[in-house]
Amino acid sequence: MFAGVIDFINEYLRINAIRRMLSIVTVRKSEIAGLVFLAALFAAFEGVGLSMLLPILQYAESGQTAITQGSGVIWSSVGAFMRVLHLPITLVVLLLLAFVPILMRQVVFYLNTWYSAVVANRIGVRMRMQTLDAVLDADPAFFDRHAVGHLVGIAVTQTEAAGEAILAVVKQLSVTLLMVLYVAIMLALSVPLTATTVAFAVLVALVVKRSITRIRDFGVEAANVNQTMMAKIVERFGLMRLVKMRDQKRAESQRIAEYSETMRAIRVKQARLGARIEVLADPLLMLSVFITLYIGITVLGMTLAQLGLMLFVITRLNAKVKEFNAGRQTISTKMAGLLLVQSTTADAAASNTIRRGPIVFTGLKDRLMLDDVSFDYPQSRTPGGEVLDQATPVLRGVSVEIPAGSFTALVGRSGGGKSTLVELLPRLRDVTSGTITFDGVDIRAFDVGTLRKGIGYLTQDAMLFNETVRENLVYGLDAEPSEEQIREAVEGAYAGFVYELPLGLETTLGDRGVRFSGGERQRIALARVLLEDTSILILDEPTSALDSESETYIHAALAKLHGRKTIITVAHRLATVIQADQLLVIDDGRIIERGTHEELIAREGAYRRLFESQLLA
Repeated sequence: MFAGVIDFINEYLRINAIRRMLSIVTVRKSEIAGLVFLAALFAAFEGVGLSMLLPILQYAESGQTAITQGSGVIWSSVGAFMRVLHLPITLVVLLLLAFVPILMRQVVFYLNTWYSAVVANRIGVRMRMQTLDAVLDADPAFFDRHAVGHLVGIAVTQTEAAGEAILAVVKQLSVTLLMVLYVAIMLALSVPLTATTVAFAVLVALVVKRSITRIRDFGVEAANVNQTMMAKIVERFGLMRLVKMRDQKRAESQRIAEYSETMRAIRVKQARLGARIEVLADPLLMLSVFITLYIGITVLGMTLAQLGLMLFVITRLNAKVKEFNAGRQTISTKMAGLLLVQSTTADAAASNTIRRGPIVFTGLKDRLMLDDVSFDYPQSRTPGGEVLDQATPVLRGVSVEIPAGSFTALVGRSGGGKSTLVELLPRLRDVTSGTITFDGVDIRAFDVGTLRKGIGYLTQDAMLFNETVRENLVYGLDAEPSEEQIREAVEGAYAGFVYELPLGLETTLGDRGVRFSGGERQRIALARVLLEDTSILILDEPTSALDSESETYIHAALAKLHGRKTIITVAHRLATVIQADQLLVIDDGRIIERGTHEELIAREGAYRRLFESQLLA
């Protein structure tokens, strides 16, 4: 039975939910101490102010005789205090003694409100940065499982719930202290009436328990629907040209309307449950007042002053009971968002398996070696734990030597593992087995930050920000380059057209460089890579979507770098890599042929068939 009582108290006070919340949210001890102190101070001033009402009412009722007839804890405390300060017991003095704590209570209320907002916003920022740091550290497989819109919603919207949740908890603490205080004042006035009032408060808690549980469940559902809707909106905005070309404006609008309607229905259900709580709780709380009146007048024979103060405190207590139940609803609702943040952050942290080594990467000087390298995509799951994909083997037993300053091309059918292989070199992914070494040093021994910054990486997606040309060029550089260095990189990438723009390097590119052609975007991206001045340059099908003229510019730029940098490129069009020092034909995760263009043509194998098929296309 005792355990059942403890469970009830935990559920009523939402202690378990608060504990779980504090395990998710980072709250400093100093912040908790400050919030508790201000809440306790507010309750103390409230208690003193209310307690002074009894002497005032008794003095108003009996005059000076209240001095001699007054008894009980309250009068004893007031009398002792006034004797210490040598104050006369008059109505004016009693009113002043009641007014001062009420005034101080309001000062503390202001401080408590201000500090609570400060702490809540600090917590929200910390939660957001913890989530963002975990997401930014996550491996690429994590982003394969989570839509961008979903992650944006988690990092922006749901992390705000952390601060709001802590505000709700602090408010619950303050309300709880006040409820305890009111009960203490009532006990000083009448134990039987206090027991009656507390019994009704417990009854109210039992009556509204199921409704609050359902509000919590609806909160979880609303958070999931909101995240899904945000993910869809962000995704559709990113593919707006496809939406327009397929004339899907009405269908997409209808899709979002359906999510919005689902959210509306959930919110209405939550509002109805909240209203049901009010409908059930208010009559019971008012009934407790009437029963208190009856018992106090007919059974206990309380004085008008005692009865008046008792009713006043009960009214305040009932208001706090209602406020406490509302706080329980808020905590239950906010927990849903916090749990989403927690699960996403945990998933991001778990996916981050790449650890930094102690050695600073200073560039490739001799050779890059892959020895019996294999890679499997791990099993992927949804945030709910459902299996999306089983573990998939991608590369098997890949061994190759790439001399410094050479030009190596990876060719073969789509899906063979070429892009995955080049992602292993800057440790965007880690090998499942085998080793990769730079100048004889295992890749895992290098500091991953310096390794990645020591490799220029260019993909078919130019990866440009909606910022100026200059900001895109210098992004991630350790030192600000000179204007001469920028011009040299721009001209080396055949991207001199940027100087002819109305604002030159200060021209904004638009979302993902939308204001420029594909070839222009790619040349700006190449200029950024050249400005990094790395010893290794990786190109993952950089010209697959370009016109012939743009492709010519890109390859002319690469020809200048041949021999100066170690170039590794994934190529779809074989005619663009004929001059490579070695061609690696990759199929089904294995290197099936290797050699120069002439050697592979003479071999009359897979490369020759692929090359001839492109000539006939």
